[in-house]
Amino acid sequence: MEKVRTGIFGAGSMSGKIMETMHRVENIEPVAIASRSEERARKFADKYKLPKAYGSYVDLLNDPGIDMVYIATPNSEHASQMKMCLEMGKAVFCEKPFTMDLHEAEEVLELARSKNLFVGEAIWTRYMPLYKEIQDLKNSAALGKITAVTANLGYPVWERERIHKPELGGGAHMDVGIYPLTFIDAAVGMDYSEFHTIAHKVKGVDQVCSIVLYYKEKGIIATILNSVAGPSDRQGIIYGTEGYAIAENINNFESIRIYNKEHECVKEIMPPEQFSGYEYELEAAARAVIAGQTECEEVPHKKILGMMEVMEEIYSDLKK
Repeated sequence: MEKVRTGIFGAGSMSGKIMETMHRVENIEPVAIASRSEERARKFADKYKLPKAYGSYVDLLNDPGIDMVYIATPNSEHASQMKMCLEMGKAVFCEKPFTMDLHEAEEVLELARSKNLFVGEAIWTRYMPLYKEIQDLKNSAALGKITAVTANLGYPVWERERIHKPELGGGAHMDVGIYPLTFIDAAVGMDYSEFHTIAHKVKGVDQVCSIVLYYKEKGIIATILNSVAGPSDRQGIIYGTEGYAIAENINNFESIRIYNKEHECVKEIMPPEQFSGYEYELEAAARAVIAGQTECEEVPHKKILGMMEVMEEIYSDLKK
């Protein structure tokens, strides 16, 4: 297999961004779109130059010319659709969050193991070149001993219907919270000793929330601010005894700047030229499928389960 023949579930704006990128990824051949609306599927196929359009997810899965499915549907559909793909012999790459809770994630991954099929989570920041640079800062002499981390992400998306529906995985934590957590995981890990949350709730979901993670043994405090009410600066900052590092846009890294104790920038790390940023995750998933692997090296199943457990733990506290 030289190219992974790929279909996509969902005809929304995210699917469009992914499909535009698929056409530029050498190891993927974009083939088909499936939507509950055949008319919408055909319009999407025409726009993004796909040879096949299906008004049913099952019809796409019955196509023997599809190797992998990218799922870009609402959060609440992820688990059932991944199971459907796996049962019908298709590799599957799913948008974040992987599932609505840890139990669903465990069921999906167990099914993938039993079928010996690839399944991965498309959390794009983990596949980006600058993510590895952030991981390397753990042992940076320029920062010294890390004492604190902050990360925030906010977008003015409250008017989108799914955002204020708990059954669709709405709220700030479930919609954007995985990205600040992923940044903190790269910087200091997820072995915190305790956490605390506070939220401003509207229509039963957290419109704005803050999370504090305390790493007692490491002497580190990490703080998160998530919002679906308005924009934020999207920065992630790692503070150390010798300096600090500022990552611009933790949802699509634009730069990392390292400062010394005198607040002088001593190093700047820029990302390579990219098309959309989604190419890294797509290339990684296709490489794994071509190699016959069942998981991505960048986001192994153990990491998916670990982060789902953290997301669920925090979400349970936010709902109180």
